[in-house]
Amino acid sequence: MGVFSKIPRLSIRFQSSISKSKQDSYYKMSGNVLNPIHGQDHSSYFGAEIVNRVSFLREDSDFISNSVAHDSTRFIFFDKTNPLINKGGDQKLVMLTNGDHQLGAKESVKKGIFSLESWRKTIEDWSSGNKDQDPGLRDNNMPTFLFLGLEDESVGLNLSSLKSVEDPDNGSEEKYLDYQGRYQGIPYYAVDLSQSTELQNTIINHVAESNGIDKSNLIFSHSRKHYLGFSPKEAALYSHGKMFLDWLSRNRFCPGCGSRVIPIHAGGKLRCTNEETEGMNENDEIQYVCPVRNATVSNVSFPRTDAVVITAITNTERTKVLLSLAKRYADTKLYACTAGFMEPSETVEVATKREIWEETGVVCSDINIVSTQPWPFPGNLMIGCLGVVEFNGVNEVIHLGHDRELADARWFDVGFIKTLINGTNDQTTNPEGLLLPSKESIAFSLIKMVVDQASEPSNKL
Repeated sequence: MGVFSKIPRLSIRFQSSISKSKQDSYYKMSGNVLNPIHGQDHSSYFGAEIVNRVSFLREDSDFISNSVAHDSTRFIFFDKTNPLINKGGDQKLVMLTNGDHQLGAKESVKKGIFSLESWRKTIEDWSSGNKDQDPGLRDNNMPTFLFLGLEDESVGLNLSSLKSVEDPDNGSEEKYLDYQGRYQGIPYYAVDLSQSTELQNTIINHVAESNGIDKSNLIFSHSRKHYLGFSPKEAALYSHGKMFLDWLSRNRFCPGCGSRVIPIHAGGKLRCTNEETEGMNENDEIQYVCPVRNATVSNVSFPRTDAVVITAITNTERTKVLLSLAKRYADTKLYACTAGFMEPSETVEVATKREIWEETGVVCSDINIVSTQPWPFPGNLMIGCLGVVEFNGVNEVIHLGHDRELADARWFDVGFIKTLINGTNDQTTNPEGLLLPSKESIAFSLIKMVVDQASEPSNKL
């Protein structure tokens, strides 16, 4: 029998296999099955709910045309998925509006961009092309616009406070969009300027000259030190825009026929531009030469998110935690959770068990799903899990000879990891200079969860 055959069957501990007392203890610990990371904000870095995506309105070209030109609309800008930032400001992510004085008392950019003739022309041309699904939407240095959603009351916007300062009759600009009396809020867009160098320069000059910002501080950043220095709102908007725009930029040609594809529905979908037909099918519907256009549901036309399982691994007593050192991080001595991509037709639990065994050789059959985090490098959804290993002289043995992705993996005492988390480690307590993942990552949250549970005996299942 192969080594893998020795792995016991998966045991999911959410159902009747848990005694009533243990269930009560678990729910008390976690608040809900999917989030036992207690004492932390449920909205993860990169994943806070900033806008209501109102995805059905992407197909409403009248709504899109109204929203993209509205005074209150917020825009964030990218070049090759790198965001425009002000590295010298408290608010790092540059956010502009069409109208003036739309961002509130703490705004760093007060002057709107609708006063720029080139911007108005860009809005007009893109709105028309989006409505008509023009095959030339990506031609002539045209930027790509992506509708992110509406900041509305469902995500905490106080419309009443905006109404109190709004007075269009006396020349002040509208502070939020009211569409058909049903959808009210502040629209958000991400704009990819990769093909629009002239417009890039116009916008940067506008920000610098009209708002007194040092032009040298305005850059399209590729550095994670900036991404991980955003406020939670900035991080979520950056992640949202970056993941969509990365998908749009990578997919330029139809996988079915090789023709060019264009972003339609305000960036929410790709459409093949091949109009060649070969008659009608048995249902009297047009039959296109392109097989993608003939598909009832085409998953190549919609954005992709790659699922990754990432797991904090501990023992039943919560005294140990298994961390691994990837070969690419060997020089930095960054120890983290076990992680890997899910494969087709795998459950989260089975993928987690497989990745633990393939990378570390450890046998773990007790898997709990904990929480998730978008990770925009380039377009992943991190599915955080907790794996509990029953030490029996076999299960916990580390063997790195299967996948060979790791330089090292160790069972650490929880007390040692706690010193790293608290930042109290020094040459005496941490002579090797080991590092943990950044606090913004789900890996850090999972590791901290194990440490927190170690000090709460009632939370050990």
